[in-house]
Amino acid sequence: MGLIASVDSSFFPSPSITDLFSHIFLTLFVTGLWVYIYRHRSFTFLALAMFFPSLFAISIHIYHGSFIRFISFLLFNPQWSTIYWSIVGSLISIFTIVICCLINYLIGWGQFCSKKEKSLSVHQHNRYLICGWIRALGEEIGWRSYLLPGLLIHFHPIVALNISGIVWGLYHVPVMILLCYHSQSKVQYPIRTIIVQCMSCWISAFFYGWIAIQCQYSMIPPTMIHFIWNQINPRLLGSIYTNTPGWMIGEQWKINGEGFMGCFVYFIVAIIIIIQFW
Repeated sequence: MGLIASVDSSFFPSPSITDLFSHIFLTLFVTGLWVYIYRHRSFTFLALAMFFPSLFAISIHIYHGSFIRFISFLLFNPQWSTIYWSIVGSLISIFTIVICCLINYLIGWGQFCSKKEKSLSVHQHNRYLICGWIRALGEEIGWRSYLLPGLLIHFHPIVALNISGIVWGLYHVPVMILLCYHSQSKVQYPIRTIIVQCMSCWISAFFYGWIAIQCQYSMIPPTMIHFIWNQINPRLLGSIYTNTPGWMIGEQWKINGEGFMGCFVYFIVAIIIIIQFW
């Protein structure tokens, strides 16, 4: 019997299909516009777009007069399982990064370099831990505490996870295009880099979504996973955004956790999750 993904509509202020796709359209459109208008600003400034998914989710609830219910859902929904799934999700996230490192090393795609200052590959907006955590929260409220549970009211879990993953991937495309074609990035294969990063978000959204379902859409566990990922992946595997190496050196589109290797590892995780929901 497949795993059941239920949403308590008496507690969660259920959005309509129109609300959900309005949220998707607004987030993608405004993010693309933001990156284009401020294309000459720093990556740290552009990364303020991480708050857009939550901003538009909250705006839709304000429009419908369900803002207080949604805030109550966010603040009072977490149970003791939130701590458990935060730990489990973070450990799995770290484990997948380590697996990426090992496979890269074994097949010769990457080599470890002890002389590299690994902290430099962590994006500036994530170096201050509290700021990095709040920015991750800015995405996860919108994606895993609003869009995903909303989609699960109207769609089968596999369909809902696919939609949320594709949207999450497309959301990253504008900044990836800008950074990959920036004169200072020196990305050798910009098109394939953009494609694999988008795909990695799509595929890894199954894991993020599965954790969100287990913790009843609490904003904390997905935020912790996102935050840990933003700290560990750049240090070990580098940044696919800025084409900066971490402890392991190699082509970022191949070795990174948000590159081809990340797609491969998270594809296995996604298949396991799909089988559970089948």
